[in-house]
Amino acid sequence: MSALASTWTTGYVSVALLLPLGYALLRAALALLGRLGFPLSARQTLWAGRVTLALALLLPPACMSVRGLVPTGPLFTFDRSVVRLTTRLPEPAWNAPPRATVPRPTETPTSFPVGLAVALLLGTATGVHCARELRQHLRLLRQLDALPRVRQVGRVAVVLLDTGATAFSTWFPRPVPHPSAWVAVPAHLLEDPAALRMTVLHELQHHRQRDTVLAYVRLLLDGLFFWNPAVRAFGRWLATCQELACDEALVSGGKARPHDYARCLLDAALRASGSPPLPVSVTGMAHPTTRRIEMLFQSRPSRNHRALGLVATIALTLVPLTLWAQSATRGRAVTLAEAQSLARSSQPEGDLPVVMDELVVEKLNHLVTTPKGRAFMKKALGNLATHREALTRTLRARGLPEGLLAVAMVESAVSNMPETSTSPSLAPGMRGAGVWMFIPSTARQYGLQVDAERDERLDVARETEAAAALFSDLHGRYGDWRLALAAYNQGDKKVDEVLSATGLRDASALARAGHLNDYVSTVQAGLLVLRNPHLLD
Repeated sequence: MSALASTWTTGYVSVALLLPLGYALLRAALALLGRLGFPLSARQTLWAGRVTLALALLLPPACMSVRGLVPTGPLFTFDRSVVRLTTRLPEPAWNAPPRATVPRPTETPTSFPVGLAVALLLGTATGVHCARELRQHLRLLRQLDALPRVRQVGRVAVVLLDTGATAFSTWFPRPVPHPSAWVAVPAHLLEDPAALRMTVLHELQHHRQRDTVLAYVRLLLDGLFFWNPAVRAFGRWLATCQELACDEALVSGGKARPHDYARCLLDAALRASGSPPLPVSVTGMAHPTTRRIEMLFQSRPSRNHRALGLVATIALTLVPLTLWAQSATRGRAVTLAEAQSLARSSQPEGDLPVVMDELVVEKLNHLVTTPKGRAFMKKALGNLATHREALTRTLRARGLPEGLLAVAMVESAVSNMPETSTSPSLAPGMRGAGVWMFIPSTARQYGLQVDAERDERLDVARETEAAAALFSDLHGRYGDWRLALAAYNQGDKKVDEVLSATGLRDASALARAGHLNDYVSTVQAGLLVLRNPHLLD
């Protein structure tokens, strides 16, 4: 999975977890405050609900952004690195003649893209849901344009519905001079000016509260999380809170008397008992309930400190839950910023450099997050403890960086394997033998006997001497360790052809363009694990 896909997956799963958790925490806190005798007003409850929704949506990307800008420092010291004693590599003083190697064909394992299939399924379902809702909205817009208008002020239009319909308000993003905010009221209200006034004021309050605009957020969330009933319940609860907040605003603001307003609500409920349902993002005058009417005659707290304290408590609870959700989703994944921090902090002077890019991070996360990658690297580090002294002694004798141990880790997990072994290797291409995985032609070129009687590639000391000579030749040829590593795997002829054809000498850019395989990125990822074994803890 690419870094971008991993980021989107982490964000999606985090939001999917936080929405029901935030909703449950909010409802539990409101119930507790009510039992303790400190209830919130309807408008305060609506505000707390919206802030909780915003926290659930914005905390995951905020936490990921902060994590990327301020990466966590590496939890290790140089004493934990097997390359801590290396010295600066002297300038190459050799000019080896070109040698012929057999290029290793790249093998690309194929697997079923489960993540892509799930993403396509979710995207298709979301698109179908949103398209269906938007089609209903467009049909409703055409109907509103055809209805008689009672009045229009600016871009707000009041239109008449058939008798028996439910009053509602809605908003459409339209260019000037077309009306974008609508208030639809039943025609029978023309016979009762007081009821008409209160109904229009109620629906206009929805526009003032931005309910009609924020309703599109509910539409989008219902589409993105169609499989999550808690998200739909959260949306329905917020819609109820909007109605209560409008009622409270009119009564507490002196625009309507409680008794007259309650009578208006009751009359609307009796007339709209068989009305068809409205689209998701249309705010309708919901059927009154006992709670709604009782709320009109209750005292309302005017101070906002309770709502602020409630929201602060929910925020302090959701932040660690967000970090936990991202950790559970990402596993032990490392971001590019974190990998760059690790590379800088664990880079001994004069040793093999690690140039971080997205491909190296992808390979690194494969090594530290997948079961196969972790098992391979743990085996490699365990085997390195057995062969480390023999390998590093030969590398130091030639003035080579000890970071080249990562090559043996990637090639064979530092296992002295025969060519017929079926043990895994992270190196693409033709399989070799020994710790350094020499192919027969290269082994013979560097003085190793490979025949039916004897295979000196399985002599760790002899093959390490040949590998050191090969590394010296390649670095002397290219003057760049990443190009030398590419030639180690794909052959110097292949690297020469790529350099000649492209004019580039940046191994990372050549790999991203597809001119070279991902071997160099894999070795650099292995080197980062070698220097930071705590990544496998």
